Amino acid sequence: MRLKPKGLNNIYTATVLAFVVGAQEAAKRMQKIGGGAIVSLSSTGNLVYMPNYAGHGNSKNAVETMVKYAAVDLGEFNIRVNAVSGGPIDTDALKAFPDYMEIKEKVEEQSPLKRMGNPNDLAGAAYFLCDETQSGWLTGQTIVVDGGTTFK
Repeated sequence: MRLKPKGLNNIYTATVLAFVVGAQEAAKRMQKIGGGAIVSLSSTGNLVYMPNYAGHGNSKNAVETMVKYAAVDLGEFNIRVNAVSGGPIDTDALKAFPDYMEIKEKVEEQSPLKRMGNPNDLAGAAYFLCDETQSGWLTGQTIVVDGGTTFK
């Protein structure tokens, strides 16, 4: 494991601390209007091994735990808190990887749906979690959007 303490601290600041501060600020505003929904993004890197992902993987696990705690703490204000955990998503950032085509082919082979996820797949789940009429009794949960890749 090549992870260094400073690197882990930076990762936790950018993920866990960012979620806490963002959720606190959002909750202040949501309390004034009678409630709302907070949705955090996570990653399936906390469910399956990914090389060189130890820091990010466990920080996403910490974010998902904070989502559960925030859901309990903010529920009395009619604020729901959930997360969307994305599997391999075809983004411009991923396309910049030198082995992009290899990654894409592997994901397409591994997914029962035979395709890589796209940003709209995550956006649809986030929209669902924000829609009071569809998910009004859903809080403290993480929806995994991975095309079935973490199970297979």
